[in-house]
Amino acid sequence: MDKLKSTFEIGGTTKVNRMGFGTMRATTGNGIWGYPKDKASAIKVIRTAIENGVNFIDTADSYGPYTSELIIAEATEPFKDEVVVATKGGAIKYKPSAIMANGHPYYLRTAIEGSLKRLEKEQIEVYFLHRVDPNIPIEESVGALAQFQKEGKIKHIGISNVTIEQFEKAQKAVKIDVVQNAFSFQDRRHQDLVEKLAKQNIAFIAHTPIAVNNWSKEILEQANNQQISVNQLSLSWLLNFRNNVIPIAGTSSEKHLLENMEALNIQL
Repeated sequence: MDKLKSTFEIGGTTKVNRMGFGTMRATTGNGIWGYPKDKASAIKVIRTAIENGVNFIDTADSYGPYTSELIIAEATEPFKDEVVVATKGGAIKYKPSAIMANGHPYYLRTAIEGSLKRLEKEQIEVYFLHRVDPNIPIEESVGALAQFQKEGKIKHIGISNVTIEQFEKAQKAVKIDVVQNAFSFQDRRHQDLVEKLAKQNIAFIAHTPIAVNNWSKEILEQANNQQISVNQLSLSWLLNFRNNVIPIAGTSSEKHLLENMEALNIQL
């Protein structure tokens, strides 16, 4: 494990604190569909996150669809110069709990223009290809993002839900500054990719970062003795694993949010 650092520079230029905030569930209804039951509470949680040090917020146009970006625009309005907002395009939400990839360059242009409008931005700091379209070569999809970057609509290009082979193909076509996949103590399918990115100083955003089991009895006893929750243990493990890893634990609870933030102060 690396010596813990509290920040990371995406693309070598955009410094973010290493505890990010994922908004998928906090800003949508059941099945990641529609608005949440309590929109005001969702806005409050996002603002509480920012006030407590979070400056990397992750969303996607498919969350809702669109509701998450609209809520984030409202929530971050007082903090526009303090927060990096990452969003994603290339996946269509067509009914609750159902999503399909669309990586066609024409569709991606529609997606980026929609996200810019909803987020009320002239440039999106981090923009991900949400999913690899099996019908479109990834080089074509990220090539479209490179064009949007030249136009000033995107600062950093990212890809999400990818294999090492897909990352390598994309990297040959354009400069990839950030990758987002599932990763936790429990789910290490992408550990080789995390290691590869760490060597190249490329950010890895870890979604679904909480490990609910697979901890040994001894570790759980130590955590209990130190009054560390399983969530804090999971996040601390990720933060200590490699310094390019940025967990994005999401929650609709201010209590859980503040508990998660404490993971930055835990040394395993």
